[in-house]
Amino acid sequence: MSKQAYEYTTDEIVEETGDYICESGVTRTLEEGSKFPSCPDTEVVTYWKRANSHSHASGQEVLESGRYVDEDGDEALLEAGAIFPNCPKSGVPTTWSHAG
Repeated sequence: MSKQAYEYTTDEIVEETGDYICESGVTRTLEEGSKFPSCPDTEVVTYWKRANSHSHASGQEVLESGRYVDEDGDEALLEAGAIFPNCPKSGVPTTWSHAG
């Protein structure tokens, strides 16, 4: 399992559709706008994190506020509604992933 920190808890709203893993290691595909569920195994409140890394291209809208890292390792704190920028070093389009 990834060393990425658990970012979400049961009953928080899912801001971006994707695969998430709970503390027990169970993976579920969750849809934007739904709530993070209790642990599917234990049925108690749990924490969730993204199951796999995905990326966003320069020019796309930021759907979830947070820290992002580009291909070069440059980090940026971006707010929901902003646009993913070009690479801060080169000024050319790049891809961004969630940092963490």
